[in-house]
Amino acid sequence: MSLDELDDLFDLDDLSFDAPTTEQLFTMYGIFLKDFVNNRITVLGKELTVNTSKSEHRDFKNKAETFVHVITRKGIYSQKRQYDRNRANRIHWIRPILENANDPRIKCFQKINEDNENQHYFWYKEESFMVILREVNPNLAVVTAFCVDPIEEYMYSSWYREYKGI
Repeated sequence: MSLDELDDLFDLDDLSFDAPTTEQLFTMYGIFLKDFVNNRITVLGKELTVNTSKSEHRDFKNKAETFVHVITRKGIYSQKRQYDRNRANRIHWIRPILENANDPRIKCFQKINEDNENQHYFWYKEESFMVILREVNPNLAVVTAFCVDPIEEYMYSSWYREYKGI
């Protein structure tokens, strides 16, 4: 799938702020399994892996941990992961962004995180969507994917410029 073909999975008006419907969750999880578990992908010459350990999240119990990370975000006050309909609605964007990483619209850069692990960022800037992979030798693992908040855009832009030496 090309970047030009990316669109929301569901009409945003049909997605609740609290949780997806059973049918929506089935569709989202099916995409995740198809894109990352049942059909392997190579990124930067390394096999891409996902954490398939069963989640204990109350709304997504027994779903793969990486899937839960992709459709939830840490709450500002509770620090617990909460469903994020905007992330969930773009779950099918992750693989095409990675497959089209050479497209000039994808800003790719690396940064060492607070745990001294190298992470790869794939930022589809014009659509404000980020995919983060982490080096887990000998592979890369999907960490998360999310809509970049306008307040975070400056930070990611500066990381990108620093990485590129701009």
